[in-house]
Amino acid sequence: MRLAKYFLAAAVVLASAGCATAPTAPMAPPSVNVTGKWQGTWMFDSIGLGGGQIVMDLQQTGAQVTGNVLVTGPSVNRPTTIQAVVSGSDMMLQGRIPGTLTVSGDKMTGVVEGVVSANVTLERQK
Repeated sequence: MRLAKYFLAAAVVLASAGCATAPTAPMAPPSVNVTGKWQGTWMFDSIGLGGGQIVMDLQQTGAQVTGNVLVTGPSVNRPTTIQAVVSGSDMMLQGRIPGTLTVSGDKMTGVVEGVVSANVTLERQK
């Protein structure tokens, strides 16, 4: 009976190991702090679709970023919240509109993905 329990335990361990997903690449520790107010512009990849303004007020704790964002333009005009993770100098946006913004000094640039991709350029407000 005891031997059967060991075989059953071993089978469960082997079966669950086969269901494991591949490990993800480790994230680099943050090399930037995005805390503060940022302001800039966004423009759809297809310029004819338009663009607008972005204002972000971000708080960073370790690699985690949260904050408020106001996106305005011909097709949007609404405040929302943001969640992101900083890895190295990249801020990866999470949620409904993912994307990656790269920070260099007081500038942040990158692409956000939605129904249509948009290029984003922001500057830290002092």
